[in-house]
Amino acid sequence: MAIDVESIRKAFPFFETPADGSRPPVYLDSAATTQKPAPVLDALAHYYTRANANVHRGVYRLAVEATELYEGARRTVAAFVGAARPEEIVFTKNATEAVNLLSNSLMWAGDDLRVGPGDEIVVTEMEHHSNLIPWRLLAERAGATVRYLGITDDGRLDLSRLSEVVTGRTRVVAVVHASNILGTVNPIAPIAARAAEVGALLMVDAAQSVPHLPVDVAALGADFVTFSGHKMCGPTGIGVLWGRHELLEALPPFLGGGEMIETVSVDAMRYAAPPLKFEAGTPPVAQAVGLGAACDFLAGIGMDAIAAHDQALVEYALERLGRVPGIRFIGPADGVDRLPLLSFVVDGVPLQKLRTVLDEAGIAVRSGHHCAQLACSRFGIPAAIRSSFYLYNAADEVDHLAATLEGATRSARGGGAAPAFEAGGTARVRPYREVLVPAIFGPWAERLVGALAPAPGARALDVGTGPGTVARVLAAAVGPAGAVVGTDPSPAMLALAREEPPPSGARIRPAPILSGPIDSAPIDSAPIDSAPIDSAPIESVPIQSASIQYVECGAAPLHVSDEAFDVVTAQQVLQFVPDRRAAVAEMRRAARPGARIAIATWLPLERNPLFRALRDAVGAVLGPEEAELFAEPWTLAGEEVAALVEEAGFTGVEVREWTVPVTLPGGPDALCCLFGFSAVASPYAAGHGEALRQAVRELLARNTDERGLHGETAASVVTARA
Repeated sequence: MAIDVESIRKAFPFFETPADGSRPPVYLDSAATTQKPAPVLDALAHYYTRANANVHRGVYRLAVEATELYEGARRTVAAFVGAARPEEIVFTKNATEAVNLLSNSLMWAGDDLRVGPGDEIVVTEMEHHSNLIPWRLLAERAGATVRYLGITDDGRLDLSRLSEVVTGRTRVVAVVHASNILGTVNPIAPIAARAAEVGALLMVDAAQSVPHLPVDVAALGADFVTFSGHKMCGPTGIGVLWGRHELLEALPPFLGGGEMIETVSVDAMRYAAPPLKFEAGTPPVAQAVGLGAACDFLAGIGMDAIAAHDQALVEYALERLGRVPGIRFIGPADGVDRLPLLSFVVDGVPLQKLRTVLDEAGIAVRSGHHCAQLACSRFGIPAAIRSSFYLYNAADEVDHLAATLEGATRSARGGGAAPAFEAGGTARVRPYREVLVPAIFGPWAERLVGALAPAPGARALDVGTGPGTVARVLAAAVGPAGAVVGTDPSPAMLALAREEPPPSGARIRPAPILSGPIDSAPIDSAPIDSAPIDSAPIESVPIQSASIQYVECGAAPLHVSDEAFDVVTAQQVLQFVPDRRAAVAEMRRAARPGARIAIATWLPLERNPLFRALRDAVGAVLGPEEAELFAEPWTLAGEEVAALVEEAGFTGVEVREWTVPVTLPGGPDALCCLFGFSAVASPYAAGHGEALRQAVRELLARNTDERGLHGETAASVVTARA
């Protein structure tokens, strides 16, 4: 029976039109978490308002009713997945906890089940971290070894070496039933047969399959199965570990206290029978009740009908999205044994730009490595966009996604408008690299990176890299074993960074911190809107550097890389970002635990006399309103940045003020190249180039000699740790 999507959507309050008439987003992130239907929300509300009591111990009527609701949910879940008896269902807070419960119990188990030194645990390269990290931890703590089943080029589980990998030394095989990044539905039967042959336990992660397919845990041939409630229309905070009853009886408990104990004396204790043995403390009663309601809701529609709907949707999505220029799917290219989720990249369009465009179009998708970094590495990508569909999605939403992606590809190929100060392309910005990088911005890059002292081999991110200034200094600091991502809101800046990569084994040598002459050709007095200023190449020195990947990050909202980094820098970019709070939050998301961050912002113009001269010249020639436009980048205080950094969750926040001497051999005219791409570059400065330069010469006459223009720049530097 076909699903009536419109009728189903009416059961979900999320899809109702708000009072303001706005429409909810096109929700394509159900692989992360699903929306909740009214019956589930009603069940939660009923428990909390009419049946809220603790379970099992109380004998008064309300406690008895709460216990019946809780145990009734257990019976419902058991029936939904084909468990032989309700006692085989252990409630946890999520599937991740269920896997950790099992892995820890196996470390403490009796000899027949214990994982110890010399034993092997087999996982696959397509595992979610929740079914990978617990087994890696168990192996580290128990002295065991982890082995892997690989992935074929078409995104399927490679079973060609099953007998070689799963051997007599294997104690546990942990395999995902359906991949959360590839969409692949794996064949469990041959793995179960091989595990049984060598006497290994088989644990199946069914977090993605139970919401979409009719799953019978007994028929799978597994010993344990885990899944989560929030991915199948249930509440968050509830997961399930199913295990064969005799195995649950043989395993020791994971946590102690509360319901997991039957009797205790000063020198003895007896555990409760499963499943209570594994449910220490007050259990997630309301969440279990909500999960039971979700199972009833899905069963009422029919899992066969849901599976058929999903199959038709993924086949249509593969065909329609497959027509997007440059799209590349990560996972099977056909709909056979496949969930309705598609992970993809679009060649030539940065991931950050894609997700920004999709969000602005009201499309909710996930981007990143999806807690499946091994699978990403297998296909040579750091991250991907993932669109995941469910019973409330329809073909027209696939069309909207495809059309939005097609628009993004057109824009990336030159169809989009550029900000006014980028209208001249790299020609306007080139003097920045050729004049100001060695004299002004290079020393700041050195100071910023020096303050963080990144370790060799570190992964580094620079936000607002300019034409590769900070990124190249970072690359030298982390060395060839490290990696650097340089981002900037300006396509022209990034074009310069990519235009002439430094020779292998070379980097920018910035001006020394102490004032002094710098090797550079003098600046002529060509009009501002003419060809780029001629200058000698930036000097470079041999050094072993990391590779640099340059990507556009946008400005509203700021989107940085989906990777995780040990060092994050931001040099003079927050001033140009409309939503600074969101920008700093993005930096926090990109910083791995313990990572260090440094953000530099210019101090007020009174502390930056060279820039103040530019502002004053604009005021004298163009008037006060244009002068205030030029002054905008110098209005963000370090204390404001520090507050944003603390709010984003960084710790150890410190604010410093640094002053760096500057010498520009080209004199005031060299500094005037800032007019060529500043906020007042167009249309205000057109035709006023010589007047602006003359005003700057007069303002800085006392700071100029035969060596050039001398002065200083000053900035606040906020440092912190993730």
